[in-house]
Amino acid sequence: MTNSTGFAPRILWFTDEFPPEYGGTGAMASLLARGLASNGLLVHVITRQVIPAAPTREQMGNVTVERIPPAGRLKGTGWRAFPLIAGQLLRLSATTIARAPTFDVAIVSGMKIIPLVVVPLCRLLGKKCVVRIESPFELQEPISSESLSTMNGGTGHRLMRLLARAQRAVLRRADSVVAISAEIQDLLLRQLGERTSFVAIPNAVDLARFKPVGLDEKLALRHKLGIDPTRKVFVNVGRITRSKGMVTLMESWPAIVRQHPEVLLVIVGRGTGYWDDCEQRVAEIIGAYDLGGHVLLVGQSDHAEEYFQAADVFVTPSEYEGFALTLVEALGCGLPAITTSVGEAPRLISEGVNGFLCSPKDQTSLTASIEAALRSEQDWPQIGRAARASVVEFDLPRISLRYVQLCHELSSGARVSDAG
Repeated sequence: MTNSTGFAPRILWFTDEFPPEYGGTGAMASLLARGLASNGLLVHVITRQVIPAAPTREQMGNVTVERIPPAGRLKGTGWRAFPLIAGQLLRLSATTIARAPTFDVAIVSGMKIIPLVVVPLCRLLGKKCVVRIESPFELQEPISSESLSTMNGGTGHRLMRLLARAQRAVLRRADSVVAISAEIQDLLLRQLGERTSFVAIPNAVDLARFKPVGLDEKLALRHKLGIDPTRKVFVNVGRITRSKGMVTLMESWPAIVRQHPEVLLVIVGRGTGYWDDCEQRVAEIIGAYDLGGHVLLVGQSDHAEEYFQAADVFVTPSEYEGFALTLVEALGCGLPAITTSVGEAPRLISEGVNGFLCSPKDQTSLTASIEAALRSEQDWPQIGRAARASVVEFDLPRISLRYVQLCHELSSGARVSDAG
C-alpha cells in the first residue's frame, strides 16, 4: 500500500525463526510478512537456517526469504553457542550493510540477539528500525535459564546482567518497539519508562483460514483425519514440551478418562529438537495408564485448522506465553478453549463465556477446568460463537494495516508512540 505520494516502504525483516521451522515467532513473522506484501510492500526476510536442509534462498509467495548460518537449534546449549552467535552477528552486520540500498524499514522479531547489531546499524545507515518483543521472557531472561544452567554460575549471571543492559540500551535506540501483549507493555514501561517509543499491536490470525465449520464438514474432517465421530474430542496444537504444559496435561488425563471414557485427546505437534522436549515422557504416560485409545499423537501438521475444526474443545496448559497464537487460532475456529492464565489469555477468556481459565503448572486446576468444560457440553455451540467473536480484532488484514501504517509513519519521520 502506497501513501498519497506513491511511496511504499521497503521492508527488511529479521527473525531467528521462519518456516519450515514451526516455532511461534517464525509462524508470526511469516504471516505478517505476507500481510505486508499483500498490501504492496516489498518484503525481504533474513532468517537463521534453523533447519539445515532448508534452502538458503527461496521465494515464498511475494516474500523473498534468505537463510544464513549457523544451522540447528542454539537454545539451552550454554557457552557452546557463543562462537556460533558471534559468527551470526558478523553475518547479520554484513547483510544489513550490503542491503542498505534496498530497504527503508527493518523489522526485528525477538529481542534476544539480532537487535544488538541491527538497531545500531540502522541508525548509522539512516534506516528506521522496529523491534517486536515476542515474549516477556525476552525482557526477563536475556539468557535463557536452560543455557544459564550450563554455564559457570557467577560468570553466567554477570554476562546476563551485561546483556540486559545492552538490550535496554538498544530498545531505547529503536525507532519503535512493538508490544504484542499487555504483559509485555507493562514490562516495557517498568524497565524503560517513557524513554522509548512503543506501540501495542497484537499478533494476527488468518480468520479466513481459521474459521468454524458446519456439522457435515466437521464429520467429513473426522473421517479424513481418522477421528471417531462419536468421541468428545479435545485438541492440543503446539510443541510437545514441558514449557507448553504437556506433562501436566498428560498427568491429568487418566483421571479425566476414568470419569469420561468417551473423551479423546488429539495432540498435534512434536517436541523433538526443542530443549524441553517431553515426547518420551508423554509416551511413557500413555503406556503406563493404557491411554492408547484416549490419546491420538498426530505429529507435525501444516493443516492445524483441520484439527481445530474437527474437535470439540481446545486445551493448552502452557506455563508461559508471549501471546498464545494457537489459542487465538482455536477461538477463531469457534472452539471453547481451556487455557492457563498466561500471555493474553486473561484478557481474551471470559470464564464460561468463550472458554475456561486455569493456573499454570497446576494439575488440579487444569483438571477442574476440563471438568467444567465437559459439564458445559450443551453450551458448546454458544460458547463457540462467543469464541469466534472474541478474536475478530486479530484478523490478519486489520493487523497488517497497522504495520503498514507504522512503516509509513516511520518512513515519513512522524513520531510513533502509543501507550495503549
